[in-house]
Amino acid sequence: MIEKQESSRVVSLMLTWQCNLNCIYCFEEFKCANKEMPLELAKKILQNEFEMFAEKQSDGKLKIEFFGGEPLLKFDVIRGVTEWIAEKKFPVEYELSVTTNGTLLTSEVRDWFKNYKDYIKIVLSVDGANDIQYINRGKKAMLPPIDFVRNLWPDVHFKSTISRMALPTLSEDLIALLEQGHSVAPSLAIGEAWQDGDEIVYKRELEKLADWHLLHLDVEPMRIFLQHFIVLLEPHCLNAPQKNCGTGTSMVTYDVDGTAYPCHLFVPITHGKEEAIKELNKVDFQNDLSFIDTACMECGMLRICKTCYGFNYKERGDIRKRDRRACKMQLAEAQVISSFQINYLMLMKKRRELTPFELYALKGALRCYELYKDFNLE
Repeated sequence: MIEKQESSRVVSLMLTWQCNLNCIYCFEEFKCANKEMPLELAKKILQNEFEMFAEKQSDGKLKIEFFGGEPLLKFDVIRGVTEWIAEKKFPVEYELSVTTNGTLLTSEVRDWFKNYKDYIKIVLSVDGANDIQYINRGKKAMLPPIDFVRNLWPDVHFKSTISRMALPTLSEDLIALLEQGHSVAPSLAIGEAWQDGDEIVYKRELEKLADWHLLHLDVEPMRIFLQHFIVLLEPHCLNAPQKNCGTGTSMVTYDVDGTAYPCHLFVPITHGKEEAIKELNKVDFQNDLSFIDTACMECGMLRICKTCYGFNYKERGDIRKRDRRACKMQLAEAQVISSFQINYLMLMKKRRELTPFELYALKGALRCYELYKDFNLE
């Protein structure tokens, strides 16, 4: 079901700069073992976030993510914070999660998560079958305990990062997970060195996945197929497209020392600039114009371009300077996803009445398809 996203604040805690793997697509180039967030600092940060969220009487949830490095290397902090929050009973709606590669889920750690499954969930990174896991992540990263995670949290989507190496068998690998009953949220690897011709393979693989979902309407489509294009229907975005995420506004990441960054891509573990916060404090994250590269103003894809501002800063020193290697990959997504949504929603319309938002999303998909169907990927 295509739904409007709820309004939430996303708070990420960078628990450690250390990781036990070295994935080929990892954007964190400056990992080290001596930077960790103490338990009391994590509590102090979250106490303040809960209080601010309650004062604003915000809609949605306060979403708290434990991040790294590999956050389970600091399981003691995850456990301490979660048990503290459970005891405090804060008067706001919240959601706790830990994004992990799953390799450190020992029997002891699993038992604890079973006991606290109503307070915290695991977001597991799963790229596909064992061979893809090996290619992307290395020998230590054979398939993590996906059945354990799915049994505790049936609605949780596994994160799947699409690398160049994974492209040729993408549909086969993801369909295998879908047919096992798993929910998957694939996305393109940030900063991958995409080459000419990759977009052709990507479009072919996306079309196979779209066809599978159209034959299995009782299975919720993967998250990549649920992104909508209603922004194309909004006149105010014609001259000043909105930024495509909540970085610096509805999102914040606290580094191991408590320094607040716009999102985890801006933390020095990614770019190595210890003084970056001084530069970032000069950016008006409330102003959408701060995120637009004048060189992209004439591009017809600008309004739906999903650039990563943190990676722009890391690679090019400017949040506005986009990764042109990903342009054709995004065009392939727009073509396949808009076509899929038109077919999917028309089939669903025969089963039930579409919601007002789904009808609006259908108009957005039709608009996207008309705009980009003839763009040449060659």
